[in-house]
Amino acid sequence: MAITQTPGITYNEINTTPNANGVGAEIPIFIGISGNSTPYIGIQKFKKYEDACVEPTATTPGLGTSLTNNPLLETVQKFFNEAKKIQADDIGIPYIYAIDLGNITLRSGEQATNASESTITAWTNAMKLAKTVQEVTMEAYVGFKSTDTPADYLSLMVSADEKIKEYVSMCQPRIGYFTVKGATDNVLISLTNDSANQHSRICLIEPNKFGEILARIATTPYYEEPGYYAFRSINPGEFTERSKEEELALQNAGIIFGRDEKVGNISYPKICLGVSTAFAADEDARPKDALLHARRNVDRLIRDTYVTIYPQLKRNETEGYLSYAQADIDTLISNKIDSGYMKEGTYLQVAESDIDPYDLKINGEVLPINATYTIGVNIYLGDI
Repeated sequence: MAITQTPGITYNEINTTPNANGVGAEIPIFIGISGNSTPYIGIQKFKKYEDACVEPTATTPGLGTSLTNNPLLETVQKFFNEAKKIQADDIGIPYIYAIDLGNITLRSGEQATNASESTITAWTNAMKLAKTVQEVTMEAYVGFKSTDTPADYLSLMVSADEKIKEYVSMCQPRIGYFTVKGATDNVLISLTNDSANQHSRICLIEPNKFGEILARIATTPYYEEPGYYAFRSINPGEFTERSKEEELALQNAGIIFGRDEKVGNISYPKICLGVSTAFAADEDARPKDALLHARRNVDRLIRDTYVTIYPQLKRNETEGYLSYAQADIDTLISNKIDSGYMKEGTYLQVAESDIDPYDLKINGEVLPINATYTIGVNIYLGDI
């Protein structure tokens, strides 16, 4: 009998809608270039691809009807195709958000070493606007291409990281995802050589399957390695065939890419390894959250802690109420450990600030569960 999936226990949430959100799913916002001359102004929300495949006006939502020279619509199409539920227990995406930047371009070649001021303003304004949707946890930036000057989109990656960090401090953590259409592996690797371009909250993905990889991450539970599950819409043989050395070079450069994992005569199209660009740092300087599943897991704890501790905000700061807040946090951590999402030793301590009498501080240590990345097999063959 053929094995058609990797070993594991699945969780089945009964629902009445085929696109219902599942445990651990993420809500993305797509920000990028569509080529539309009159894009819709503001944030758009789509439940399915057909809703997005509409000619927009300044007041009518839509991302266009032609995939030609429309990287935003193309990415959204591939995302929805991969996110489509196949089995009842698959995690689904209820909807996505999008910000259409129309037909702006990055100046490239000898015309400029940096993006024009108007282009920078359009992207950075979109970054700010995206933060107004609090449920979003993924920001996907679409429209950069290999003919653009790398300094242009690298500066925008830095800007995206800085803006994301501002909102992390307000308990709204999220991760930014980028690609460069037409970029070779060597070009992608070169983009993360500089430590200034290595960020735990910025991921760089191979261009050919950008939308599908985004959906695979979004529909993977936050406590799982994104490379654990096979793709729903990608068949074996569709990913670029690379040598082990080429794969290792991409992985160590902090690039997310797909490959066929062969088990006997069966191939499973999967993400090789969920990494951020921070994974490109030297091993001794690599941050603990360079792996995507660790970063997402801790981010979920940040959001859950915010929800748990929120009732204490503006409450009388009595000893009893502080103990209630601590008990709620302890229960949250205990449940995470019992569920296998965090390891023993994870703790968060609620305490009054010794500087500001109106301030509470939460300190502690978070130990997200590991994943198995290598399995060594040593076999001794005895005398026959």
